[in-house]
Amino acid sequence: MFLHLNPNSGLPIYRQLLQQLRERIASGQLAEGEKLPSVRDLSKQIKVNMLTVAKAYQILEAEELVESRRGLGTFVAKGKASRSLRKKRDLISEAVEQLIAEAKHLQLSEEELIHLIEQRFRKTEGAKS
Repeated sequence: MFLHLNPNSGLPIYRQLLQQLRERIASGQLAEGEKLPSVRDLSKQIKVNMLTVAKAYQILEAEELVESRRGLGTFVAKGKASRSLRKKRDLISEAVEQLIAEAKHLQLSEEELIHLIEQRFRKTEGAKS
């Protein structure tokens, strides 16, 4: 599972992790019923404390996006993966706000930021082909 965490973003790591997992569930990248990595495995993979991963998983469980099955692990909850466009926009808005704040901090103009996003979007679309 590819996750990009930025320790310098000012946003706590657990919130970055939480946001990215929400987005992957909403987009279907993490399918209904799919098993998530264990807390231990994911913490090793992304090089963060196990408590950080556990906190994100607990919040996702409280939001009923995942379910823990004793002795089996944590799974994406059934019926939660597909979401409306409005819900998807709500999920991404926090990441967009963070991106805008960082761009302003770096004194990038709106046009420069939009150009960068368009470039990256086209680059990732090309990689999928």
